[in-house]
Formats: sequence, C-alpha cells, structure tokens
Amino acid sequence: MINTGLQQIEINVTVSLQEKGGIYQAVLSYKDITDKWRTKWKSTSVKVKPGNKKLAREKAEIIRQKFEDEMKERLKPKRTGIEVQLDMEFIDFMNMRLEEVSVKRKYEYDTYAGYKANINVHMKEFFGSSKRDNINEEQNEDEQENPSNRKDKKKQYIYKVYEITPELLDKFFTYLSIECKLKNTTIKHFRNQISVAYELLDKKNIMSKPTKGIEHLKEEVFMANTYTMEELNQLLNIVKNDVIEIPVLLAAYYGLRRSEAVGLKWSAIDFENNFIYINHTVVQVSGCANKLVEGKLVAKDRTKSIHSNRKLPLYADVKKALLEKKERIELNKQIFKKAYNNNYLDYVCVKDDGDIIKPNHITHRFLKILRRNNLKEIRYHDLRHTLGTELNANGTDLKAIGEFLGHGNLSVTKRYSHPDDRIKQNVANQYETLIHKGKDKPQQAETKKARRFIVKRKNIRKIAKISA
Repeated sequence: MINTGLQQIEINVTVSLQEKGGIYQAVLSYKDITDKWRTKWKSTSVKVKPGNKKLAREKAEIIRQKFEDEMKERLKPKRTGIEVQLDMEFIDFMNMRLEEVSVKRKYEYDTYAGYKANINVHMKEFFGSSKRDNINEEQNEDEQENPSNRKDKKKQYIYKVYEITPELLDKFFTYLSIECKLKNTTIKHFRNQISVAYELLDKKNIMSKPTKGIEHLKEEVFMANTYTMEELNQLLNIVKNDVIEIPVLLAAYYGLRRSEAVGLKWSAIDFENNFIYINHTVVQVSGCANKLVEGKLVAKDRTKSIHSNRKLPLYADVKKALLEKKERIELNKQIFKKAYNNNYLDYVCVKDDGDIIKPNHITHRFLKILRRNNLKEIRYHDLRHTLGTELNANGTDLKAIGEFLGHGNLSVTKRYSHPDDRIKQNVANQYETLIHKGKDKPQQAETKKARRFIVKRKNIRKIAKISA
C-alpha cells in the first residue's frame, strides 16, 4: 500500500525461482489494474548449479523490488498544478518553501539562516537528498583519486513529500532528541517549520499537515547557575582591562543579553544625565550549513521585543569604565593609524584595532577566563539570571525586575528570578514568627462544661394500671 497524497494504491508483487535454459528465472506475480493476476519472467543471469540458489534468490528479490517501484511510478496518478509538489524530494520542498517571499519575509535574517541550517543538516541527514553539498563533492573527488579512501555506505532512502507521515515525523523528532541530543524547545522549531511548509497543501485539501496528531513536546525546566555577589565581584576584578571587560560589566550590572551588549553605541549613552539606552542589537549567524553565511553579523536598530527597548540609569562604576574605554579607543586610533577599523566607530564593544567584538567570541573568551582562574563555570547569559535572582532574593518586585531586564510578561521574569535558599529561608522565618505570635497570645478562659441532661424512663407498669 502506498500513499500518493491523493489516493491509496495497493501493490502486491511476489517472486519465485524457476529454471529455464540453465538459468534461474525470477517469476513475478502481481495484480493489474483490473485486479487480475499476471506473471512476468525476468532472468537473474545466475547459472543453475549447486551453491548458486542463494545468490539467485538475492538477485530475484532485487528484481522484484525494482519491478514494484516501477509499478508504483506507473500507477501513480498524474499530478497537475500544485499537486506536483507531492512528488518532490522532501528536502527540496522544504528549501523551496523557505525561499518563498511570503514565508521568507516573516523571518529575521538570523532566524532564516537557522531554518536553512535545520533543513540542510538534520533534515537532510534523516530524510535523505539527491543533492550533494560541497563537503560531499570534495569527498567524492578524493575517493576517485584515492579508491582506498572509499567507504562502503548504505544508500540512503530519499523521502518524497507525500511520504511524510505523523509516524515518520515522530521517529524524526525522536532521532533529534536521542541521536542529536537537541532540547525539546529546539525540536519545536523543527515541528513548526514543517507545519508552515505544508500549510498551502493543507488549505487546498491536497494533503493534510503531517504534524497533526503529534503530541506537543513539553519544555524542559531550565535551572541556570548564578553567582553570589562575592563571586561576581571576583569576576569583575579578573576581567579588568580584558577585551571583554565591558560586555561582562554590562551583563553583570544590567543583565544585558549578548546581542544588546555588542550592539551598544556611544550615541545611546547620555553621560550628562546618566542614562543608557538599549535600542540596538548585533547578532551573529551560526550553525548554518552555508559557510559563506556562517559567522555573519546582523545589526538591527531594534531589540528582541518592544519591551526590550528600554532606558536605564547609568551606574557610577559603569560610567567610569566606559569613559576609560573611550580614552583607550582614542589612543588606539593614534597607535594603529590607517590600520584601525573605522567601520564600528559608534560601537562601544570593540577590540584595540577597532574591529567589533563578535558575540561568539564573548562566549568562548568568557568560559576560558573562568577556567583559567578556577571560577565556577557559568554561561555569559547566566549573569542575567544572577541579576534577576539577587534582586528577587532581596525583595524587589517581580514586575520591576522584568522591566529592568526588558521582559514582556512576568512568566518570563520568573524564569530569571530563581527561588534560591535565601527566599525559602525568609519564608520559613516569617512563618516561624507567626507561629510564635500565636503562642504568645493569652490563653482564653476555659469554657464551662455543658450540662448533661438525663432523660428518665417512665414507669411503664404504673401507666398500664392507670389506663386499666
């Protein structure tokens, strides 16, 4: 039984061996479109002699499979219009859908690049593709020049659009989770991407979305590592004068995201009135299959959301560090002269030669500093969690914390304000105080005991005499 996307066609081909002219023949039995049994003889080219029958069976099975595939192709209904997409390779279909203007314009460039990578890495690995990437082409050339380097690989099945079923996608999501070790949050992006791709086919009643009926994955509960204020101050002392000093300072004092720290401009800092404006971001495209796009920087005159666009007070310590950075930049311009990179003059987070500090470099450099100085290993983004947790532990209102961090709703802020032992201890202390207050209250006077009423039974005999 095969699913063509339009109707179900049952294919039933069996094979047996017969001897003819000293050669094993594969005898194929099948039903035609009129539901009548037919037979077809095909030579296996294997001579009839002892020890050859096993080889003849194997070749007969190959002949049967090839004949069955030909029948499927022949009986497949002729597609017209958008229906022809059902016979496309799944990977080609996904790429085509992503490149459509109506879909592409919905996404930011970095989101688009991530979806492109999803298709051409994990999806291609699972669903197969006849298209070769540059890496495969280099490997094939190497194998042609050096046959000894050739590896025997099992030919992968290439899935078509009409063959994608909920059961198959369920296996794919399991593969992403177990084999690729991706988190449920990431796998949800794959699910949504496939759902959007099949939207048009579903609307036109050509083929239902294969994502229908698949249970939604639960998001993992993530617990970030945070620093105490002593650990944070130790870190700030260590990164003093390091290339990532300012990004770390901005994350520690303001909980800025990596993209917000790198995107900070001098024009967004009001040194006179002591304010800092978070209104520009720089992200780095990563994880993309296209090496020409890998590492590309994307600058945006907007933040992650409208709530992330915010105005914050300028700390005295941060102001001092920024002014020192400004002086170093002017000095470096004189030292490097023409070699100085003038493309990022308005950006705060730049290297000595004027080149911008890339977001990925901050991540790698940050971890290297922690390991070199035997500090507790946390992510750069965990400095944002540290700020939320500390403010929450010291009684700051969650809504105020959310506005400071640039969150749109309290549910997000709660994920950044972890209930650590101090909060639990405060709750315990408050409740213990209430219990003690209850003990200290004067004991109320004991209530009088209730009277006990005794019902006397009437003398039944006496009543009987009177009545007589």
